[in-house]
Amino acid sequence: MIFDSGVLADKKLMILYLLSKVGIPLTKSQITNAILENNLIDFFTFQQCISELEESGMIKHTQYQKRQCCTATDSGIRAVGIFEQRISKNTAQIINNYISKNKESLRKESQVIAEYKKMDDKEYIVSLKVIENELVLIDLKLNVVSAKQAKQICEKWKNSSENIYSQLIGSLIN
Repeated sequence: MIFDSGVLADKKLMILYLLSKVGIPLTKSQITNAILENNLIDFFTFQQCISELEESGMIKHTQYQKRQCCTATDSGIRAVGIFEQRISKNTAQIINNYISKNKESLRKESQVIAEYKKMDDKEYIVSLKVIENELVLIDLKLNVVSAKQAKQICEKWKNSSENIYSQLIGSLIN
């Protein structure tokens, strides 16, 4: 599907608006979900927009918490400031609602890390982290005997890291 340059520019502006308003680095997958879940741009146009935004220096890919993430550059943020009125009130509201509804889970995805790797047949190393404002609050490595245990630990950490961290600190201090 071929768009005129004005329509494509508006689509790029939506992506920049999302990145500038969310305030945290997002993976390409997170951006894709936000845009596609709300039917703002079709997948192929989205891919074209992301590519062109990167080529023009409006967004940049960075490594954040071992993940490839996107952020709006200063020029991308300035573009939003200048052209924000081109975004319809309805579209801006959709994006703002998405951010307010999902920002905590998006933040948590990037700040709570749980992963494991197999060392040999009966040894798995589970790595658990919590990062806040680029400061590592906890970095814990556990050796477990099965993939099942490793998966359970990772899942529990993703869902309850704040409570586990508080209990651990409480146990160590008291």
